[in-house]
Amino acid sequence: MNQETWLSARAFADAAEITPQAARAALRAGLAGRPWRGRYLQVRRTLGRGGQGGLVYAVALPSLPPDVAARAAQQPNVAAAASRTVRTSDEDSLAKLSALDAALAQTAGSAARRLAVQRAASEALVSSRTVYRWLDRYKGSGIRGLGRVCPATAALPRIAVSRTFDRALRRTGLPEEVLVAIAAELDKALKGLWASRAEQAGVTEVRRLAEFLLSEICERRGVGVAPDAMRLSRRRVERFAYYRVVNQRRNDRKAFDDAKPRIRRDWTGLAPMERVVADVKHLDVIVRRADGSPAWPKIVAFMDGGTGRVFVYPVLLERGEGVRQEHVVEAFLAMVADPAWGFPQGLYLDNGAEFGALVKIDGALQLLNEPGARTVIFARPYNASAKPVESLFARLDRYVFGLLPGYAGPNRMAKKTQTVGKPPQPYPGDWDDFCGTLRELIHAHNHRPVGGAWSGRSPEDWMDEKLGGGWRPATVDPMALDAAFADADCRRVDRGVLKINGRRYVHSALTALPSRTVVDLALPWRRAVPPLARIDGAWIYLEPEVPYPARWIEGARESSRRQAKQNQHVSALAKDAPRIDPVAAKIRWARTLEPPGRPAPLPELDLDDEVRERARSMRIAEKAGPSPSAAELRRAREMALTARLEAQQRHE
Repeated sequence: MNQETWLSARAFADAAEITPQAARAALRAGLAGRPWRGRYLQVRRTLGRGGQGGLVYAVALPSLPPDVAARAAQQPNVAAAASRTVRTSDEDSLAKLSALDAALAQTAGSAARRLAVQRAASEALVSSRTVYRWLDRYKGSGIRGLGRVCPATAALPRIAVSRTFDRALRRTGLPEEVLVAIAAELDKALKGLWASRAEQAGVTEVRRLAEFLLSEICERRGVGVAPDAMRLSRRRVERFAYYRVVNQRRNDRKAFDDAKPRIRRDWTGLAPMERVVADVKHLDVIVRRADGSPAWPKIVAFMDGGTGRVFVYPVLLERGEGVRQEHVVEAFLAMVADPAWGFPQGLYLDNGAEFGALVKIDGALQLLNEPGARTVIFARPYNASAKPVESLFARLDRYVFGLLPGYAGPNRMAKKTQTVGKPPQPYPGDWDDFCGTLRELIHAHNHRPVGGAWSGRSPEDWMDEKLGGGWRPATVDPMALDAAFADADCRRVDRGVLKINGRRYVHSALTALPSRTVVDLALPWRRAVPPLARIDGAWIYLEPEVPYPARWIEGARESSRRQAKQNQHVSALAKDAPRIDPVAAKIRWARTLEPPGRPAPLPELDLDDEVRERARSMRIAEKAGPSPSAAELRRAREMALTARLEAQQRHE
């Protein structure tokens, strides 16, 4: 290594096996002319990251002791640091610092510092006052404070408005501050234009309006500039083009939401059916209904988040009809009944109202998850990019739906037609044929490799890999799901028949029940599905009652069979119920209501003459009326005394 190879302080510390603080102290001592381990180090200062205001130290590798130099050559990190030549970025600042070293070593305000300042001033050919300013700037900003001071206009652009306008305004003799103020006001006008609907017309229109606003600014300020000087460059106008996002958020929220910053999620680590994403897609394929009218079918799609597989359930709606909860329920039951899919562990649903019915199975999903886990998640409205099924739909449009005859493309106004001026031809087959073809194409698509996070493997490849981990599909009785996606009700049995919404339903288990027995019902949301009744704790599908022709002997046989079924049921009830005598039970009950102890009767009365006379007197008194009260007797005595006194006075 030559004399021009330098080591940084950290590389020197690694080679010398000392701390970085001790290395920097040794380099400062070497710079002051003091030896380190008996060697005078060749040290220089450079500008870089670290130190006071960006001052760093470097040491020449040949000036190090032999053992330190040898370790520097053996250690890869030190050798790499030594191989880089450290260059000085500001020689003027370092020269000033060298002149200040002697003064910085002295105490501020001392006579020694004053002499050091005078000596530095004479060596640098400057005044002592300049050296004192260098000291103040170094104390405040470090080595960066000793650099050259930029002019006050260094941060201002060379062109304020435009070359033409700047030249024309300066000819008027107005101060430079007026040009700066006009440029600042023009910047605000440009920001407002780009944030308005004018940005939709493009940069040319914004430029034309900005030049007009510039003329208005000059008119308000009383600046007389020729109209042909009101010119702006395209670069000047496009400086604030990013403000157009304000207008986008105000008037095109869909485009603004699509451009929002988002995160990426890795779905490949999920187990099969751990999270199933559901959504509805409108197909761009024309089919015919049974009556021959054209229709645009829809699909209810389920995507297995852990494997990328897709299960579709096509739906052909009547004119003016939309996908409802009953269609989603039918699609969900079809997926659960498929042996390759089964019951999901969690659902990630679109925010549409048609998926609200799947909340009813949240209790069943809780049984397959940890306590408190979120099993049913609804996506945020207008947040399509967060649902992996949306990217799946884009692939299906390209690789599946676009292959079908009758595909008209996503633009209904510009259909892909076979003949100019005529509507596109629909799918040649019937609805069943279309559904079969669609399922076969979906099956083939599940074997197609997918790039990105799926590593170029197909959904079926991921499924086979995760089947090796022991996963098995969860099965559920479809009758239990029909009972879950239903309206609850109840009815009374009327001679083996239940009347529901004007129709009569029967069942072999129902005919055994006595009349007026209350039965719980579930009215499924799916079309063409009969009601369910809960009998003996189990759900059963009811059957519509079919009237028998009057001449058929089978009617009498069915009636006898139902009556025999009820007799058997009643006999079973009789065997299960013990015989109880209600008369004896009521007599025992009445006895329990008597007081526990009654008093003994009084001795017999002797009805002699005295008793009979007293009884006669009591009867006479009863006829005379009730006995007077004490107040009445006192009042009578007072009246009698008053009468006697009045009689005496008359005789006297």
